[in-house]
Amino acid sequence: MFDELFSSGMLNLVYTIVVVVSFLYALVSLLGAEVGDALDFDLDVDADTGIDFISISPFSLAMFGTTFGLVGLITRLWLDMESIPSVLWSAGLGLLIGALAQALFIYVLSPSRSSHFNLTDDAIGREAEVVTTIPDGGVGEIVFNNVSGRVKLGARATDGTAIPYGTVVVVKRVVGRIAFVQPVAE
Repeated sequence: MFDELFSSGMLNLVYTIVVVVSFLYALVSLLGAEVGDALDFDLDVDADTGIDFISISPFSLAMFGTTFGLVGLITRLWLDMESIPSVLWSAGLGLLIGALAQALFIYVLSPSRSSHFNLTDDAIGREAEVVTTIPDGGVGEIVFNNVSGRVKLGARATDGTAIPYGTVVVVKRVVGRIAFVQPVAE
């Protein structure tokens, strides 16, 4: 089996490495979610670039990698495809399966979609912790726990002043996914 795997070129080795790394990534993601605080660390980096990134689930990344690698190995070893069609099939099916896995998390398993309450009503009056410093007139992030789990929102100070990392704040109003907060009076 290994002779056939390595005799047909470097591409098969790449496919094999992608499958193994994807499996290990899924395993570490699962263990990281279960172990929690043991692998958790905070890094506070303040930057206001105006660029918004999509949050891709580790499971969908692992599904992409596994599909890419397995389809690549199947097309090369069993179907005797050339390199370029094999890579195209692998990438196409990997993207399809990864996108389906991401859609499953966004539209089926997302707590904000499955919960019965309105986030705006639920957040107002709650105490939250600043996890990304809120700069003067800028946007940071807060987190709080509700019945669906941990909720993370963008945050602005109600008076426009800076609020440092770790400060406990109270949510005064929510517009979209931005909470307007003020520090809790001690």
